[in-house]
Amino acid sequence: MNPVRTLVSLFLVLALVSASGPVLAQESETPSDEEIKTLLDDGVALYNENVDQLDVSFAKSLIAGKTVNVYIEDGGETHVFSASVEDDMTISNVATGPNADASTRISTDRQTLESIASSSDPLGEVEQAVRDDRIRVSGEKGHLVDQAVWTVANVFKGFLL
Repeated sequence: MNPVRTLVSLFLVLALVSASGPVLAQESETPSDEEIKTLLDDGVALYNENVDQLDVSFAKSLIAGKTVNVYIEDGGETHVFSASVEDDMTISNVATGPNADASTRISTDRQTLESIASSSDPLGEVEQAVRDDRIRVSGEKGHLVDQAVWTVANVFKGFLL
């Protein structure tokens, strides 16, 4: 499993859970940050309970011990969350809003998350979304080394996915 796919897979459960936001709000309404945060917390618990069943070894050197910001575009709004990836690859400290210390950035939109959630092959849908740049992983602003690492990883993602 390549680093881009592994990192995105770490947050697949989060994406699947956050994509279920329409359950909390009318289709014409955008769920609040608090509603999405509740869903993310549930997703993190599910991920952490099953992390030992995922092959995340390739991503350890890139994200273990780091903080990640996740940006979800939803119409005219952007929901931003941060999370810490522990050395054992569990996720902790999910918070609403960006974390200034985050070195990695995952960007997507609600439509992509809904496509993943409704797919019969969610991992395949994640891979396609990464290839199509509907899910983008990059270094967060101000973290030049991480920006360079993710730039290189993204150049080669087409060969690795």
